[in-house]
Amino acid sequence: MKVTHRSELTRLKKDEHVILFIDDKTKGDDKMISGLRGSEFIKDADLSSFKSSASDIFYFNLKDRPGVVLCGLGDITKLNPEGIRNCAAAAVKFCMSKKINSVTVIEPIIEGLKQEDVLRYVAEGALLANYIFDKYKSEKDRESPVAKMEFCTEVKSAASILKEVEVLSSNTWLCRDLVNDITDEVNPVTFAQLAEKISGDSGMTCKVFDKKEIVKKKMGLLLAVNRGSVVEPRVVVLEYKGDPGSKKVFGLIGKGITFDSGGMDLKPAASMETMRCDMAGAATVLCSMKSIAELKLKKNVTAVIPLTENMLSSNAFRPGDIYKAYNGKTVEIGNTDAEGRLILADALSYMEKEIKPDMITDLATLTGACVVTFGETVAAYLTTDDVLASAIESASAATGEKLWRLPFFDDYEDRMKSDVADLNNMAAEKNAGTISGAVFLKNFVEKTPWAHIDIAGTAWYSKARGYRPKNATGYGLRLVVDLIKDWK
Repeated sequence: MKVTHRSELTRLKKDEHVILFIDDKTKGDDKMISGLRGSEFIKDADLSSFKSSASDIFYFNLKDRPGVVLCGLGDITKLNPEGIRNCAAAAVKFCMSKKINSVTVIEPIIEGLKQEDVLRYVAEGALLANYIFDKYKSEKDRESPVAKMEFCTEVKSAASILKEVEVLSSNTWLCRDLVNDITDEVNPVTFAQLAEKISGDSGMTCKVFDKKEIVKKKMGLLLAVNRGSVVEPRVVVLEYKGDPGSKKVFGLIGKGITFDSGGMDLKPAASMETMRCDMAGAATVLCSMKSIAELKLKKNVTAVIPLTENMLSSNAFRPGDIYKAYNGKTVEIGNTDAEGRLILADALSYMEKEIKPDMITDLATLTGACVVTFGETVAAYLTTDDVLASAIESASAATGEKLWRLPFFDDYEDRMKSDVADLNNMAAEKNAGTISGAVFLKNFVEKTPWAHIDIAGTAWYSKARGYRPKNATGYGLRLVVDLIKDWK
């Protein structure tokens, strides 16, 4: 799509459309309406049926004027950034339903907020909502994304703000596409090929380890998970050097299970239906790296993405098997459906030993327990470092991507011990599942400050919410980019 901006409301034709925002107090005051930016478009319109509550939509098309999509902001004293994003999203989704091809979005003036911030929130909500996945639909007449979006604003830095939002939004769309797509199209081999292409286009370096190289590097846990699949595993290592004068490196890891059957501990049919989304961590990290490169952030970032299917076959790994990890620790398999932590373990220890970053953050659709605890709108995270925790919280507040910290109390340390190996991949106690998964991973990071973000619920929505669609959401990309952008 094309994103532009202007400062004046001129040259608008009667066959064009504008999006105008109005709060509940302004709607009831004729004087305030007359002073509203864009009020000429609603002059003489009957607004008596318009409630102006948050995300309430009122559409009209008066003679010789552009069509108007009027969106309520509700009580402006209670309006927050996420509320602004969702209001903008509601307006754009209405335009999509009406197949409106081009709109001019009039930035609202909201007392108490900087106009630069308001523009960012409106643009984020509008662009992130402007998405549909209909690749496999024969008939594509239900709705269509807006092709051109122009923002009317007096913000002097509008060009740079909109450019950043456009980059983050387009890569969020790509992330959603990858997670939504079928496993014949997105598997370890094709994902690695895409990573190579993205790296070439974005000025990053990319190494791809095939199965032979993975065997050579003795990534025994990744190989164990891959045993049941006819598709070979891959490990992608992406490197972005935005600050060649600095030796500081931020490490990112994304879980890449491109399909998860559960293996020998086979998932129920209903639980397996959406397991193409089990590579959401990998997709998020890949698209975050693409965003970082396109924004030319002055940071050094290296990503490690382990990729495999977890399938059932006569050669699949079994409960009770013991395998050796990259760092030399042995792991007893308590459950083959706890496979994500196995491939992350090899990636974490490889990252720490070979890349030697100053900080590591992994993203993974790791545990159903996370969904039980927080639902679909909040991710869980655990970290060994309070400074990193503070940075993650700040990024969450800035982006509206919600998460909550869970503890690494000493009480949990013995949960993953095995009678016959160094570790078991499944805790003997069936409670505190999200913490248990993180405790297992903690054994593969020795010294480096590290955070684990469990996006099991947030990566895939059962229904649309605000600017996030049903199915793949792209959660975590903006959080990661903001985290790294402000990383000291």
